Amino acid sequence: MFELELENIQKIAVNNTIGNTSSIALKTILESNIPNSIKSFFRGEVESLLYMERQNERRSTKFNYQQNDVRLLQQQMDILLVYHYSFSREEYLKVLDKCVHFLFNFLCRPQWTLESFLFEEKNELNSNELSVKFRYCSDYPYYWTILDKYLIGKNKTALGRDETIHLLKKIDAEIINTHSAEDMAKMTIPFYEFIGFVHQNSLNGGRGDLPTKALVYFFEDKKLPNVAHHLSNLREQGKQSLSHEELINALKESFTQKSFSIAEEIAQVRPFEKKNFTRLQFQEKDKQSIIKSLFGDDETKYIVTMEKVLSSATWDDAGLSLDHYFTMNDIDPFSRDAIVLTNALQSYFTNREF
Repeated sequence: MFELELENIQKIAVNNTIGNTSSIALKTILESNIPNSIKSFFRGEVESLLYMERQNERRSTKFNYQQNDVRLLQQQMDILLVYHYSFSREEYLKVLDKCVHFLFNFLCRPQWTLESFLFEEKNELNSNELSVKFRYCSDYPYYWTILDKYLIGKNKTALGRDETIHLLKKIDAEIINTHSAEDMAKMTIPFYEFIGFVHQNSLNGGRGDLPTKALVYFFEDKKLPNVAHHLSNLREQGKQSLSHEELINALKESFTQKSFSIAEEIAQVRPFEKKNFTRLQFQEKDKQSIIKSLFGDDETKYIVTMEKVLSSATWDDAGLSLDHYFTMNDIDPFSRDAIVLTNALQSYFTNREF
């Protein structure tokens, strides 16, 4: 499906970085005219190598390597070591080939790709190992942002394969349940930008459209079979590729109207979900402030979001849903209203009778 683009992006990357030289420093790669996702992958590769080297170091316990000024100097030295790492031509071409194949898979099917990429032969990764893995992935950064918050909030130092896969699916499910067609289309922007760069810098050109088949895979990965089916029908009708604007229109046809009808139904049938909402321990003035500052003064959005959070089985699941909402809407979780809402929800789950 992307055979030509795979070939072209490798040619573009070679021409814009190593050229005909025998080696290249990461510093030069990072300063080159190539997509940021490729730069991040190469940096992730070097940081991973350094991390493994640090793990194998034999350090005397007589020295305090955890002293703040020692750790700061170590971090500064590591940054320089990474920045000036040099790839031989053979190594560079090998990593580039791995990189572009990974990126096309990750951009098209992020959840499926992460499930295999993160753990490979392991069944558990500590937080440092997870962090290093996600350095390869500059696109769709919300996955690691939310997982990192989850680790910190739950005071966890590691995640198992099954738990991580569950969390990745839940993160995507939250996006589906709380976002409009335009928001869903925005999620594909990294994919469109990457393909757009390839087309703009290739001799055979192209306008940056994505194959409809690739978009079917993307929304299947998001567990949206109705959207995927709608796009498949468009493809069968002869629409082999879609611009971003055309995708927005297609999503509106298959997604937005359904989302709005669900929101309106919740607002009409259960306008305040009184059995649960009245148990949230904050005053009416705090509620109005929360709706205004956290939900754009949109009471329906507040109701739909609270319905989703309160339907969680445990506070762990509810907290993850709330963290996801804050992250996707660029809300400071330490703002006054965010803290009031979080405390009220945590109190509700703590005191709830099962």
